[in-house]
Amino acid sequence: MRERQIWSEIKLFLKVFLVVFAITFFIFNGNAFISLLKYKTKNFISQVLNELTRPPDLSFLTNKTNTSSFKSVVFSTTSQNNNEGAIHKNLNPPLINQTNLLVLPQFDIQAPILSVDKPDLKLIYRKLREGVVLFPGSDPIGKGFSIIIGHSSAYPWSPGRYKSVFSLLSQFKKGDRFYIYWQNKRLVFEVINKKIFLPWPKGQERTETIFPRFNQPTVILESCWPVGVDQKRIAIQAILIKND
Repeated sequence: MRERQIWSEIKLFLKVFLVVFAITFFIFNGNAFISLLKYKTKNFISQVLNELTRPPDLSFLTNKTNTSSFKSVVFSTTSQNNNEGAIHKNLNPPLINQTNLLVLPQFDIQAPILSVDKPDLKLIYRKLREGVVLFPGSDPIGKGFSIIIGHSSAYPWSPGRYKSVFSLLSQFKKGDRFYIYWQNKRLVFEVINKKIFLPWPKGQERTETIFPRFNQPTVILESCWPVGVDQKRIAIQAILIKND
């Protein structure tokens, strides 16, 4: 009887602990999870609308011409061009005059890109309150190998508007595009790779070793992983495909 009572008390303790842990974790990382929920909902609605409005498959009407494929190519190309043309119009008024700006349209994210002169962690953390940071020692964006870092989560009481600006990096897929306004030019980047790694000195990896330099201008978006923990890093590799 005594053993049964002890076991019941242990199970009750574990249940209470898990509930308290879940609530605390959500409080500390609520912004990141809300962003993920919004993105998933928006993506689901977009897929449903695309399914309802996509051209019908009329390939059975002809032996040589695949009408459906042709319409799909025209439809997707037109949508992509319209989307790129609308990016600047949709910039938030407070950010539209920023010289250097990162725009992730699929996540509805816009953040100033800030620079620091030296790898001073205190200075970098202060700058991260105001946007994302071009890591010291990186090449100018669009000119070589550039690393941009940002928060994936932070304490609710931490100052700044950009505490979870990179919380959705894991949702990037190969072929996705994002935009950087840099020194009065619009640069279009396309995602080619995504990796999660244990950084030095905990592990043996560095950003430069998992994504070696090559001739094409490259931008790496990097943050802590998973959300709410700084144990590992997630990095997105993207190459420059257009320079307006």
